[in-house]
Amino acid sequence: MKILRVSLKNFKPFRDLELPEEGELPDGLILVRGPNSTGKSSLFEGILWGLWGPNAVDPTNEELISFASSFCNAVIVFEVDGIRYKIDRSYDPAQGTSAVLYVGNKNVWKKIADKATSVERKLEDILNLQLNQALNTLLVRQGEVAKIATASASDLRELLVKVYNIELLDQMSKHLDYFENDLSVRIRSLQDDYQRPDRILEKIEALKERLEGHKEKMKETAESLKELEKMAEMAPDEEILSNIELFSKAVDQHRRDYERATKELKHELEGTGLSSTEEEEIEGRIEYLELERERLKDLRDNLESDLSSINKKIGSIQGMITDLREKIELLKRPSASGDDAICPTCSKPLTLEERDNLVEDYETRITTGAADIETLKAQRAEKQKHMKKSDDRLAKVVRTLDAIQRITERKKQVDSTKSELEAQETELDEAIGELGTEDLDSLLAPFEADSLSDLKKEVAVLRAKIDSVERERGLIDENMKKDTEEIASLEKEVTRMKELGAQIESYQILEEHAKYVRRKLVRGFVSDWVFQKRLIGIIRKATNQYVRAFTNNQYSSVDLEPTPARGRSGAGLQLLIRDERDNATKKTSQLSFGDRTAISLGLRLGISRTMSGIRPLKDTPMTAPRVRSVLLDEPLGGLDKNRRISVVKTLVNDQSFEQIFLITHTDVQGWEGVPVIDITKSGNTSLATLQMSPQ
Repeated sequence: MKILRVSLKNFKPFRDLELPEEGELPDGLILVRGPNSTGKSSLFEGILWGLWGPNAVDPTNEELISFASSFCNAVIVFEVDGIRYKIDRSYDPAQGTSAVLYVGNKNVWKKIADKATSVERKLEDILNLQLNQALNTLLVRQGEVAKIATASASDLRELLVKVYNIELLDQMSKHLDYFENDLSVRIRSLQDDYQRPDRILEKIEALKERLEGHKEKMKETAESLKELEKMAEMAPDEEILSNIELFSKAVDQHRRDYERATKELKHELEGTGLSSTEEEEIEGRIEYLELERERLKDLRDNLESDLSSINKKIGSIQGMITDLREKIELLKRPSASGDDAICPTCSKPLTLEERDNLVEDYETRITTGAADIETLKAQRAEKQKHMKKSDDRLAKVVRTLDAIQRITERKKQVDSTKSELEAQETELDEAIGELGTEDLDSLLAPFEADSLSDLKKEVAVLRAKIDSVERERGLIDENMKKDTEEIASLEKEVTRMKELGAQIESYQILEEHAKYVRRKLVRGFVSDWVFQKRLIGIIRKATNQYVRAFTNNQYSSVDLEPTPARGRSGAGLQLLIRDERDNATKKTSQLSFGDRTAISLGLRLGISRTMSGIRPLKDTPMTAPRVRSVLLDEPLGGLDKNRRISVVKTLVNDQSFEQIFLITHTDVQGWEGVPVIDITKSGNTSLATLQMSPQ
């Protein structure tokens, strides 16, 4: 198991903690440092409480809530065998504890358990560990290392029995445990189905009272339905009312259309020079505008022809000027042979005087051509000005003709709308006449309605009330049948619950007998056999590498030697250690406190390491626990500087654990490059910040 993210709200000193703020917690060793009373151990408590709830920590739920807060919450994201999980646990004194377990699938969290008990069972399945064994695997408590260092032989054996007993030794008696579990499942299944007979009898009495209420309600609704049906007989036919309303709306709409079309026609007349929509005036106006349009088109054609002629003349003169300049350049260019110049037109040799005269003639013609171009450009500009005025006038004439055409169409629309309005008014009068009334006001008056819409609503409400009462009576009748059937069913259930209660009691007695046999008669034998044959060797192998590293190879191996019972003390385990410097095997009582602390820390880490892979027997089919993380709470207090450096360097390179959290407020060297969680205090709130490469 690897912890990825920790979120705490109102949990002891942490008001709103997101660790880390971005990303995830890294693998390997993570130092947790800070002054006393800043909340280092509280961070561990937050992780344990988030995973396992109140049974995992010493404080009560109420004691976990920050001062002046009304609830606390912990969200722990962790990974087991490459699968991500998230537990969201909250406590509110008014609502109690809530816990939800999710499994991650492609950035989507799927709920797999949503109650505290089901979350605990599911977590046990995921880790293959029960709560107490998981805590002994994951957590090395503050002072625990010192306790191991000073433990007597019997105390040390009892400590190891306590650590390994829950999962390891209980599984050795599984033939009885399976029987107990089967009984427990049966009892729970029966208890889930069981209800106290007196509670069922209370439900029966409540149903009988409700049945009487249904009967009274049926009488009341019968009278109400009679009155409503009498009123409905006086109401006009709903279909005719709908038709009249449609005709009325159509009349209103056609009247609005007529008024709008008349207004638009008047507006369009203003821009055409027409005083009315008389056909004679319109035709005269159109005839004048069409003649004007033809005149302007002819004028434009003439102007375009003039402009084309001017452009051609300008182009011809510009071509001449270009040609003359090229000839001048050719005449002025020195001859390669040194001879006289050559005429560019006839290729005849020229004297210098002839050449100069010819150049002068060309330049005179260029000057004259340039003057002619300027004159032509002025003429072209004047023509273009006249053409623009002609085009503007032509566009205006075309727009006016288009507007007159629209007026003609608009006039037809006005006439058509007026005819439709008159037809709709006739249909409305005929529809009202079918009801035997003279006009609309006479139709509305008896029902005190302001409009046909109001009258229709009144009739619809009346019909809806009748339908509602009929539905209500149908539901009441259905409920009466259901209540009668449920009373009969509950009376049978009373008899069944009495039989079920007797069966539960007999199973509970059998379960107590099974527990006695397993706990009192079997466990002692299994514990001793497993302890002597399997456990000591496993711990010895796992511990030696830590002891060598923590003591700079002064102590090379650890052994646990069973000791017989003495006096009131039971059987024990004597911790022996090989001192390479003195070439002697020593007891812990012969070592300094610092040496005992280092060796005890190695022993405790070896225990946690074995818990992630231990099995009761070599050939057992059971899956090993999936906890390969450890939380170390202040284990370095009894070590000197060199020993602390050795511990940190060893833990940095330790591949036995996926993740190691080490709390310390002691100065530690050799931690450069190790991720650090700095715990600080700000007022009454603690802050935790992850530094991946602290300086």
